[in-house]
Amino acid sequence: MKGEKVILILMVVAMMGCHHVPEVEVRARECAALPVGGRASACACSMNGKGYVFGGRDEKGTYLNDLWQYDPTTDSWTAMGSVPGKGRVNAIIIAYKGCLYAGLGFAKGGAYEEETHLRDWWRWNETSHQWDSLAPYPDNTTICPIPYATDGRIYAIYGAADCFTRHMTWYEVATNTWQREEDSHYRALSAFKGVGAQVQDRYYYGLGYNSTNLSQWWRVDLEKDDWTKCKSLPSKGRTCSAGCANDAYMYVFGGRYFAGEMTGGEVFGDIWRYDPSDDEWSRGGAMPCGKAENQIAFAIGNKVYFGLGEDEEGRTINKLYCIEE
Repeated sequence: MKGEKVILILMVVAMMGCHHVPEVEVRARECAALPVGGRASACACSMNGKGYVFGGRDEKGTYLNDLWQYDPTTDSWTAMGSVPGKGRVNAIIIAYKGCLYAGLGFAKGGAYEEETHLRDWWRWNETSHQWDSLAPYPDNTTICPIPYATDGRIYAIYGAADCFTRHMTWYEVATNTWQREEDSHYRALSAFKGVGAQVQDRYYYGLGYNSTNLSQWWRVDLEKDDWTKCKSLPSKGRTCSAGCANDAYMYVFGGRYFAGEMTGGEVFGDIWRYDPSDDEWSRGGAMPCGKAENQIAFAIGNKVYFGLGEDEEGRTINKLYCIEE
């Protein structure tokens, strides 16, 4: 009898370890490459049928503040000048009602130097092509915040400085002011460089690093600050991934398992697709660029674009790809 119990326990453990992860065919075609060479740790969004890429660092390690526009109808890039202020990495750019909002991020220098944490915040009008200076961000947690645009607000959540946070910070468009809800234990774990996006009328956030690599995944009601835990990414936790969504799915591209060479550190080259209708993840195969981290991603209609970033050797990438589903 005792032996039968042991066998049953082993069978249950084996079954738990053999959870089937669905696989889907995600086809990505190559688009026009960014004409000025590769860059990593840039940020991106879309507006009125075009993609925009802001900042990042190039192959020489120069921090950039230029803005590029990608037009999918002509498969071409256009230089749009520069965003005022310093060159930066891990900033944000997001579209809201015909304007681009951009800023925050990290300037070159020491991680604990106040002036490297950029608080400036700018608005660009598509018609006038003018940049307006707006109210600065309220503190130094400006590295890698996740942006969302809602009715009258632009959120910048989980920004980091010399520590990880669970801050819920938002910009009130009508009053040109910032508001903040401090850390709370009922939110997702504090983390550095997670991913997030809006899928249909739902907002999602997850992954990241906070002394361990996280695979967490949450649905967020931003207005109510209400967090619902969803199925975790069925893979190793990761940070420095790119993520965005079309009308049906959320996509996660590459990233890094942050650890040393002797403790399993690696850069990923995979694509994951999350379906909010059934709270399920599917493995979408490999990225055509191979293993990469610190990429950008944006969606135009139902087409998802991803690329740039850097490979596992730290070489910057200038290629862009498109997924059509």
